[in-house]
Amino acid sequence: MPRPRSVGADDLSYAPHVVDSINHDRRGGSVIPAKRLTGLVLALAALAALSAAAPFVFTSGPGPSHHTSVRGQDVVLYGYGPYRHMPADVAVQGLPQDAVTLTIGVPFLLGSLLWARRGSRAGHLALTGAVGYVLVQYVLYLAMAMYNPLFLPWVALVLLSFQAFVRLMLARPAADFACRSDSSGARRYVGWFLLVNGSLIALLWLSVVVPPLLSGTLYPAGLAHFTTMIVQGFDLALFLPPSLLAGFGYLRRRSPSELLAPVYAVFLSLQMLALLAKIVWMAAIGVSAGPALVIIPMLLIGAVIAAVLALRPHRGASLA
Repeated sequence: MPRPRSVGADDLSYAPHVVDSINHDRRGGSVIPAKRLTGLVLALAALAALSAAAPFVFTSGPGPSHHTSVRGQDVVLYGYGPYRHMPADVAVQGLPQDAVTLTIGVPFLLGSLLWARRGSRAGHLALTGAVGYVLVQYVLYLAMAMYNPLFLPWVALVLLSFQAFVRLMLARPAADFACRSDSSGARRYVGWFLLVNGSLIALLWLSVVVPPLLSGTLYPAGLAHFTTMIVQGFDLALFLPPSLLAGFGYLRRRSPSELLAPVYAVFLSLQMLALLAKIVWMAAIGVSAGPALVIIPMLLIGAVIAAVLALRPHRGASLA
């Protein structure tokens, strides 16, 4: 009598059955990823809305004051609400970001959840990009903002958004998002835009960081009493490389980029809208935005067009 064959860790013959069991419910029907994650995304939206509203509700504080950094730089602190210990010119950037998150980011997150729950492939991509926006925002808040009562809500937001983002990205193989019927012109636009976006922002940040190194002064303008250049570091190391990789891969029709490029374009549209709000807010109070005053509006328009073009081939396609 033949001996039963054991299934070990190095035997992958069972893998299709495992994947099938993950992607199908007990009734044999295909599971829509957004339906599995509805509770997680709703909790994320609720907490993001409360956290974004808090700086506009809790505004007490002693008012502006001066602080001398460890580098001897005089820093004017904002003095109000959760951002009271932030430099005044940085705190006024957090407020418009919160306003965009509250009025556009959270509604878009909920709308894309409803869209994705219908089994729409485009809705799934839009939802993933919206969750990515929340993830990036609160990763930066955790790293950059002075410690305040919103610390634990921000921790929870990073936890929830990271879980949702990873699960949405891995819900289906990237090859499932490949499109053969899309316009070659639209594909070229999306791919080249993501390459240009990553390159422009990288050059912008390097123009802030490199000159002081070359001149020997070391510390860039705007460092204030922060420990390092946090936004520039995260962008150059983590958030800009996916734009370059997605653009390059999308032009060459590589499977990972068929998923990453639309998701990044949606994320970038929301992020650039928040950056534009910051620039407008800063200009209103007389703070110079520098080259970003020209670059950001152009990138916002380009990102929205890229998102529309990248999602269009997936309209009508189902993940169910």
